[in-house]
Amino acid sequence: MEETKPLTKLSLLRSLLSPATFPHLLMLALASTALFVLARMEAEVWSAYGFIGFSVAYLCLAPLSKNERLGGLLRYKTNDESSEKPPFSARFKILIAPIVLGFVFIALIYVIFGESGVLSQVGSFLPATLGGLFVLWAVAQGRFFGLATMNAINVPQEGQSNPGGYSPVPSLVMTSTLVVVMTFAVTEGLRFVLGSSSFSVWPYLFSFAVYGLCIYATWTQRKDASLHSATHVVARKWFWATQLFITWHVLSIFRSIDTASTDTLIFIEELLLMIVTVFLAIWALTSKGEGSESTLFTRDNALFWGVAFGYAYAGSVAMITSVMDDVRTVLIGGHILVVATVMWSQRSMLEAKTNRINSDRGIVQSVINLEIKESSSEPEPSETGVDDEQHSEPQNKEEASDHEESIGDPVDWNQTPETLGDETQWDDEIELLD
Repeated sequence: MEETKPLTKLSLLRSLLSPATFPHLLMLALASTALFVLARMEAEVWSAYGFIGFSVAYLCLAPLSKNERLGGLLRYKTNDESSEKPPFSARFKILIAPIVLGFVFIALIYVIFGESGVLSQVGSFLPATLGGLFVLWAVAQGRFFGLATMNAINVPQEGQSNPGGYSPVPSLVMTSTLVVVMTFAVTEGLRFVLGSSSFSVWPYLFSFAVYGLCIYATWTQRKDASLHSATHVVARKWFWATQLFITWHVLSIFRSIDTASTDTLIFIEELLLMIVTVFLAIWALTSKGEGSESTLFTRDNALFWGVAFGYAYAGSVAMITSVMDDVRTVLIGGHILVVATVMWSQRSMLEAKTNRINSDRGIVQSVINLEIKESSSEPEPSETGVDDEQHSEPQNKEEASDHEESIGDPVDWNQTPETLGDETQWDDEIELLD
């Protein structure tokens, strides 16, 4: 049986961008754009039907795609034996199943929640409900980023305890340097691209104010993690990753507030940010760590889970922007939710990870102590045992001598054996009674 290669971020990325399934991503981009335009044309209800229908369709296809027959309908396979190159349109045959299933769900939603449907009153709230899920998706992005980065950090196998704790100064200096470099690169890089000559200190103050708040909020958890070198290393690396992610979102909030930033630049940044966070969300779902996979979320169906999430996320943004008529306000709210979620995860996830590492280390130490105790539990000669042996030796000698004498005694074979009554005295006269 062929062994499955361990799941890594590179192998997952190759699976998502595979030519065998790339038409699904293209369809996601085109369908989301069309439904977004439909929502801006005051047809929010039909737009919501479309986003929900295709999202549910891919949610159903994702776990079923592990089936060999159904998986063949959703993935394009080239015929190596044929020398003729198939036409480009042949690749889009894999979209037939999700398109048909998506329209089936749209029809069912219309029958149930339409104007003449059974739940027509509930159907009028579908756009608002889908828009409200934007809060859930923003929180999920921050949470999935924390899970993905935490799982990617390798825990040192060995380490030393320090009752006083390791110094946090090197970690804080390194993190501060990373925050400064990222703020400078993003802010000054965009200022150079836009051709603006004005320098502003506000982005630096903004990012460092949030950075100081993160240090204050996680000080207790970082102090507990510094009691052992293994947990100290994990906390240091994870704080670097999460703080850079927070800084990116903080700078995005500042640029969305700044009127000098163009909508095109904000759109490109948000698109890049969405791609990164969706990829990390899929990674967190498909993997419990480097090299381990989930049974429900695998590299083979990761793209379908990601596409389902993409339709739901795009639908939420479309519904909110069609109601609020201000994309920047929506994006600012999403960034604030992501920052708050990651800051909360810095406390909760670091504390849980530290406790789990300490618990595992305690179990390993108990096993080591048990093995040492078992190896040293062989019986050793004691003074009491020696004395017992010394006392028992004379008794054994006496018993042995008695036994030897009883066996070798001489026997007189001419001697008449004694019978019962030999020593009994009988009277000479016997009286007879009538």
